[in-house]
Amino acid sequence: MSERRYRAVRGWFLARPAALRAVRAANRLLPALAGLGYLALLAALALRRDGRFWRAAGVPAAAFALGTALRAALDRPRPYEVYGLAPLTPKDTRGRSFPSRHLLSAAVIAAAGWWACPPLGFAMTVITLLLAPARVLAGVHFVRDVAAGAALGALLGWLGFWALG
Repeated sequence: MSERRYRAVRGWFLARPAALRAVRAANRLLPALAGLGYLALLAALALRRDGRFWRAAGVPAAAFALGTALRAALDRPRPYEVYGLAPLTPKDTRGRSFPSRHLLSAAVIAAAGWWACPPLGFAMTVITLLLAPARVLAGVHFVRDVAAGAALGALLGWLGFWALG
């Protein structure tokens, strides 16, 4: 989004307290739901002594590490840094915007779900699709950041769960 668009979106939310609360809640709750879903998947696999546990734990961990390293190497600024606007959700991190680690994590968790428990994969995909616009609307990521994060997470999930094994 352009600076003009970010300013307009920010102004719209600031003029509507209920919408502002909703975008803030989405930015808190959706990542928490993804994390809880992932922990539930790992717990279920561990309790059943399912051999898929190690791949379900390892692939997302490797994707997270790769995404973190990529973000540090690229060190792209965030919208609130570029445009001088306070984000709608509390955030003061400098740089490391590309790719979005929230979206990378949500997408690779969705892939783990599809691989081990398709209903969970569906739920995690919905969470991923809702989280992407929430991060952009809050002003903490550009569209390219969330698109790249989701694509990288999905690609690494596909590689780790289907293509390589």
